[in-house]
Amino acid sequence: MENRIAVERDRALINNALKRYLTGLKGPRILRKAMEYAIFSGGKRLRPVLTLESSRALNGDIKKALPFACAIEFVHNFSLIHDDLPAMDNDDMRRGKPTCHKKFGEGLAILTGDALLNLAFGLLSDLKENKTPEATFLLSDAIGVQNMIGGQVLDVTHGRGLKWNKRFRNKINRMKTAALIATSCKAGALIAGARPRDIKRMYEFGINLGLAFQIADDIKDSRHSAPVLGRMKKETKSFIAKAEKQLEPFRKKADTLKYIANTVLKHID
Repeated sequence: MENRIAVERDRALINNALKRYLTGLKGPRILRKAMEYAIFSGGKRLRPVLTLESSRALNGDIKKALPFACAIEFVHNFSLIHDDLPAMDNDDMRRGKPTCHKKFGEGLAILTGDALLNLAFGLLSDLKENKTPEATFLLSDAIGVQNMIGGQVLDVTHGRGLKWNKRFRNKINRMKTAALIATSCKAGALIAGARPRDIKRMYEFGINLGLAFQIADDIKDSRHSAPVLGRMKKETKSFIAKAEKQLEPFRKKADTLKYIANTVLKHID
């Protein structure tokens, strides 16, 4: 109960900050409306919550981590808008609502994603204690050619229509999903002023959590055979176990992170 309340508290803090950042924008009203539609369409705020809780587990001030947490959420939604486009996954619905391009048209959807990405990097200037250069690099790397964008390229050019191939799929999952989740955790540790080895532990926690999260999501939407689903569930549990092991040195301070990790397992049983 306590951990669930902590997550809900984090979400409220994040939602208020996201609203504040978007309300302060000027520019075309239709663009601001599309940005708000994308951001407030029912997201769980997993990535920004991980930033705040990673910072808290290492005795950081979560208010100092809040700008990065919001930047991560803006980037995540930028990626969803572009992934949904006809040239990518061609999805009509997301979170039970029409996708951004279905609601506002393809051109405005592309520009909305661009605007969210631009706003995300602008927020990094709000970071305190001179963490802006490191945080900017972390975010840029997480969404760049070696990670999210590169993973999407692999998915678009090679991944469609393939049967379950654990090695290739995990490579794409690591680049597209796990890298941004791991960066959420690593940034929280960095902004908290943690030691390099603890920053590395948070990153590894995030990588394993991200891999488990994506496989669990694939299971939910899967049409794989029973034997393949069994292997996927086993692999998900293995990644969660590896993730939790990285948190052992932080003891009770990481309880909320463990709670978040265990919610992934609930979706596969």
